Amino acid sequence: MTGRVCRAWMMILLTLTLSGCETAKKIGQVIKNPDIQVGKLADQASQVTITLLTEPDANLNAEGESAAVDIQLVYLSDDSKLQAADYDLLASTPLPDALGKNYIDHQDFSLLPDTVKTLPPVKMDEKTQFIGVIAYFSDDQTTEWKQIEPVEGTGHNYRLLVHIRQSSIEMKKEDD
Repeated sequence: MTGRVCRAWMMILLTLTLSGCETAKKIGQVIKNPDIQVGKLADQASQVTITLLTEPDANLNAEGESAAVDIQLVYLSDDSKLQAADYDLLASTPLPDALGKNYIDHQDFSLLPDTVKTLPPVKMDEKTQFIGVIAYFSDDQTTEWKQIEPVEGTGHNYRLLVHIRQSSIEMKKEDD
């Protein structure tokens, strides 16, 4: 009986030792490179890589010359407040106040005409359900000065193209 018990304990110790090696190896990899995924993709916060593109004739001013356009990328839990907001409200009120509890975060940019800017990947808050873009064109009567794209806060890697045209915005989303 002693031989069987001893053999059983040896098997248990061997199993624990081998599984410990694999765990130690993974921990070492994560320490070396914190960007290594730990766990399933579905459990991870979604990530978005955004490319901003402006046309050469973007944002024409009163003299017909292209001008820099200010844009805001807005991360939202719900799109209703942004959908309902008018240009003057968003131009004159800080975004957290204008969008209330739907607001999560935003980024500000000023883009010159004929520019391509790829932003580093951003891990989204898990509550993020929409990404909105607001463009402050010279002509505030522009019909397409905001766009909204639905996203999921976990389990996805998105690539988002924000295309600023003469007086409108177009967004295209790809999911890996």
